[in-house]
Amino acid sequence: MKQSVYSARSIRSFLMAGAAVGAAMTAVPAFAQDQTQIEEIVVTGSRIARADYMANSPITTVSAEAFANTGSLTPEALLNQLPQVVPDVTTTSNNPSAGGQARVNLRGLGANRNLVLVNGRRPTPSGAAGIVDVNTIPSALVERVEVVSGGASAVYGADAVAGVVNFILKRDFEGAEADAQYGISDRGDAEEYSGTLTVGGNFADGRGNVAVSVNYAKRAQMGKGARSYSAQATSTTSFFPMSTYVPIGTNAPTQAAVDALFGSYGVGAGLVSRTGTFAFNTDKSLFAVGNSSAAFDVQNYRGEIDDTVAQNFFPDFYSFNFEPQNNLILPLERMSVNSVAHYKLTDAIEVYAQTSFTNYNATTALASSPAPTTSNITNPAAGAFFTVPVTNPFLSADLRALLASRTGDSPVLPGSGADEDFLMRTRFTGLGPRVSTYSNNVYQVLGGFRGQLENGWNWDIYGAHGRVDLTERQDGNASVTAVERLLDAADGGASLCAGGLDIFGSQNISDECAAYIGVTAKNTTTIKHDVAEFTLSGDFDDMFTLPAGSVGFAVGGLYWKQSYEFVPDSVLATGDVAGFNAQQPLAGSVDNKDLYAEILIPILSDLPGVQAFNITGGYRYSDHSAANTFSSYKIESDWTIIDQLRLRGGYQRAVRAPNINELYQPQNDDNPQGNDPCDIGSAARTGPNAAQVRQLCQATGIASAVIDSYTQMNSQYSALTGGNPNLSEETADTFTIGAVITSPFNSPAFDRFSLSVDYYNIKIKDAIGSIDAPTTVNRCYDPAYNPDFSASNPYCTAFVRDATGAPDEIQQFVRNLSTIKTAGVDVQVDYGFELPNDAGDLSFNMLVSWLDKFDEQIAPGDAFERYAGSIGDEIGDALPEWKGTLMTTYSQESYAVSLRTRYIHKMDHKYNRNGVDPTGSEPGVKATWYFDLLGRLQVTDGVTLRAGVNNLFDQQPRLYPSNVQAGTDPSVYDVVGRRFFVGMNARF
Repeated sequence: MKQSVYSARSIRSFLMAGAAVGAAMTAVPAFAQDQTQIEEIVVTGSRIARADYMANSPITTVSAEAFANTGSLTPEALLNQLPQVVPDVTTTSNNPSAGGQARVNLRGLGANRNLVLVNGRRPTPSGAAGIVDVNTIPSALVERVEVVSGGASAVYGADAVAGVVNFILKRDFEGAEADAQYGISDRGDAEEYSGTLTVGGNFADGRGNVAVSVNYAKRAQMGKGARSYSAQATSTTSFFPMSTYVPIGTNAPTQAAVDALFGSYGVGAGLVSRTGTFAFNTDKSLFAVGNSSAAFDVQNYRGEIDDTVAQNFFPDFYSFNFEPQNNLILPLERMSVNSVAHYKLTDAIEVYAQTSFTNYNATTALASSPAPTTSNITNPAAGAFFTVPVTNPFLSADLRALLASRTGDSPVLPGSGADEDFLMRTRFTGLGPRVSTYSNNVYQVLGGFRGQLENGWNWDIYGAHGRVDLTERQDGNASVTAVERLLDAADGGASLCAGGLDIFGSQNISDECAAYIGVTAKNTTTIKHDVAEFTLSGDFDDMFTLPAGSVGFAVGGLYWKQSYEFVPDSVLATGDVAGFNAQQPLAGSVDNKDLYAEILIPILSDLPGVQAFNITGGYRYSDHSAANTFSSYKIESDWTIIDQLRLRGGYQRAVRAPNINELYQPQNDDNPQGNDPCDIGSAARTGPNAAQVRQLCQATGIASAVIDSYTQMNSQYSALTGGNPNLSEETADTFTIGAVITSPFNSPAFDRFSLSVDYYNIKIKDAIGSIDAPTTVNRCYDPAYNPDFSASNPYCTAFVRDATGAPDEIQQFVRNLSTIKTAGVDVQVDYGFELPNDAGDLSFNMLVSWLDKFDEQIAPGDAFERYAGSIGDEIGDALPEWKGTLMTTYSQESYAVSLRTRYIHKMDHKYNRNGVDPTGSEPGVKATWYFDLLGRLQVTDGVTLRAGVNNLFDQQPRLYPSNVQAGTDPSVYDVVGRRFFVGMNARF
């Protein structure tokens, strides 16, 4: 007998139907009320109720049991394994971070281009981008999750460009249910705890039902130092705890002075560049940092080669190992209380309500503050450097000898020649790591009425109000002006704080000085979200029917408004901060009004080769406060040829209006990674256009004195982000065509076979985005985009260079500028059979996705860059050509054991696709297999035990140089390693 993944409750169906993902692409019977009556069900992707539970759009269903069987606290852990999903912000997102939030990203088009719904309704978003944090979904009340991967704006409104993730909650819950789970890695860390108590029952002779669920969850912190692959930095920094002196090109020390000083250390003449970076040993002697080119190595470093040294680069050049202070897994503590209730006022009218409240705290930890992080507020022309007078009493005789040899002049520094101030950077390890502690309070209250008219039409009207209160506390910042005040003081600041500020060679900062320069910042965010909607649906049987059947329809209206206010600490708003980026206030609101309609028309039925042929159309008219009016629409068809073969397809015009962040974000600092083409060892400086690039590097701000020795000191750029109030809406055209095949054989060995194949093609025009900093800088020096090597080229005028020559203030402002095209095929296979002699049941569920293309045109007129099969250095960049999961389950009446197999295809690096690495030699990653062993035991009718081993063979994450963080992409690859979990569910 064919089983339904929606109604099966036995152990045998537990993993077979959905421990990996659950199947809903095939036509599955709806819940039966009795032997003759079938309840009509609304399936995600349409608002028209249908008795056959058949979806025109490709849809995947994940069961509640499947979530429990992952051993994870948050639902994105399983959703990210679906082939349609590209991992986005997760529990590992420390830097870049979203404050512990978890997001879903369909088709790799961005978490802001799909909708997350609860029972088909919009929950409260958790940011200015309008994205829902799935941490706030009441997992204990979730019955299933339906994922529609394709445009759905005509049905659900703006933002559903890539599709919809709809969390369906349990409607009627009776009794009490307790659930507890514990997990730990085989290294004894990465602990997770969770406990849930749910109680519910009917009242008023079954006319009403109330259910309340309380959940507590806690996840332990795990630092990058806990794993060997992440304990060492794979990118460089120019901010060291012992501080650095960076000569400015127009007033550098003489080569003779450099040779004389380092000769006294036993270093040969000419082995240290006069324009290179110098750092301080603990005895205040100097060492040469060296550079990435072959010309100069580290000289006279007298410290230990310990975990503070980035050993991936030493001794070619010195860089600080900042990784051990960073979090690899963010600690999380969450408490949530959720309730659902409904009551029949009459046989035809029901009142219902839903409340949710979640409080969760998460913490990110970064390496100690690099200072100054951005341009010095006391002297912006100096860039991200402190300016130190030569009169500072803590300067060593060795440093003074170099400074005294200077004879030039820099217009951005006080003084001239030997008396001119010098540029210095440091890293304040004496203030501890940079820690952000986020406290989130999220709630939504929803209430409505629904019922049925005398003619059988169904109606529903509801309203909801939600609010998010987020507080972020930042520790580890330093005040730039306070540091400058101490550095400039004749006594080194001793009269301002105990001992003064001596950071030339060590970070022995007194408690009083640490308090003097330290800054604790507190930022607050408030989001309000209001929704009201009505729907009316049914058929026209009372008026007419077509020869092929009933005409179904749904009409409705939707109103929603979101307001957002971010208030940064006054210190951050002034820019007087080193460590975390300076931030400006942001306040704004958007609202939207929709009218929509959907109709299902049966065209043919009960003919040879046509059991049923239906067409569904939908239209939505939207009036958006920022994007004015626009329309979205769809037309879909499904053709049942015989019971075992069904074809489906459709076209949808989807629309996304700009969100608050894109519209109103003020200019804020950003620090993306990038490789400077002006570096003496870069492909641009050594390639066929080296002479022109050299000249352009000078024209854009690198001094002639250092042009032939210039090396990039820091792998992070200094950039600016910002919104654009003149944005218009994005539009997307989505085409899908597919087939659903079920077994034609009525035998126990084959009747549980089903196959679905769906092709999708999505094209987004006027996509909202920005040209990232690495692309902007690279294109300035690329003849394909700047054929005349002109400094007035738009890419060259989008940034400046600071006093040392490093790119600065790179503009990354959003615009309607790009086109994105993606296409591929999703395949699902389900098969199962009973073993002979009552030996049990064996079942298989496989989901595979093939990515045919993911092409992006960054700016109008550009050639399309082809990213299918590539990985990059930003969250959401991973686009493997093949991705799949296979669940193999053996089950008996009281237990089930499953092996989940996950596959991620090999990926090239996106730098080889977009010209950032013109040599095309940037390393990518190999193919990766993961295996998870899962089991469940039914102890009694009410008690079930579950256990599992995730990443059974301890597959290590794939490492590559230009990565997201920790040497890899932690959202894609498992960074914990083998881990175990056990859980128990008891129902009374």
